[in-house]
Amino acid sequence: MRLVVAVMLMLFGNMGIAQMPAPYPEAEAAAAWRALAAGYVRKALKEQKLDRDPVLNARADAIMASVGAAVAAIDPRYAESTWRVILIEGFGRGAAAFPGETIIVDSNFVRRLALDDHELALILAHEAAHVISGHALAKLSFMAEILGMDKVPTARTALLEFLAGDSYAEVFRPKARMQEREADSIGAAIFYATGYDALRAMRLFDKLSAVEARTAGQAADTHDSALARKQIVATVIADLQQTKPRSGAAQR
Repeated sequence: MRLVVAVMLMLFGNMGIAQMPAPYPEAEAAAAWRALAAGYVRKALKEQKLDRDPVLNARADAIMASVGAAVAAIDPRYAESTWRVILIEGFGRGAAAFPGETIIVDSNFVRRLALDDHELALILAHEAAHVISGHALAKLSFMAEILGMDKVPTARTALLEFLAGDSYAEVFRPKARMQEREADSIGAAIFYATGYDALRAMRLFDKLSAVEARTAGQAADTHDSALARKQIVATVIADLQQTKPRSGAAQR
């Protein structure tokens, strides 16, 4: 595992998004995002959309535990963290990550694509990469930069402004796309550390590509095409396999 960490640092030490200054204390910024996640959960409870399927929830919890353990082994900041996955029917996006080590997944998306454990592990690893990379917090720094601290004096006001204005998301889109590429790369390394099967997980991108084909070939606004993403993930995993091949027993 230490070798995986070393390779990850080698692969990603010089990459990533130019860091913006952090105008808000990290705890305050994280709390704003956690409150948003809690709001989604309250809404789901009110509308009875929390997924109650015990089998699917058990699967998701087990996979999340494996991904969380991989993150802890790679990044000591998360050594004592407990990761949670919450399944919501019709969440509106495949998955979303929040500071506080919480990931919300649209259970309809899981069922519609018939995701197996390996594919779901890759999705959760991608979302965990967003958390450890501080991508949510970067959105708040962006709002403070373009509006000024006098207009968004707190992390909460910055988040509310970001969510309220489509124009802000449009301006942020190039940075958001860079975040997604980074999450694909770092998420691939996290996924590799879980021991799930990469070949089986890669079928996720074939399924996403088929979805894109049914929607005039358009990927999500902030994502590259599924096939381009597949290449990024495959390249990272291939590099890790060359450096630290898995034994048969290590493969799930």
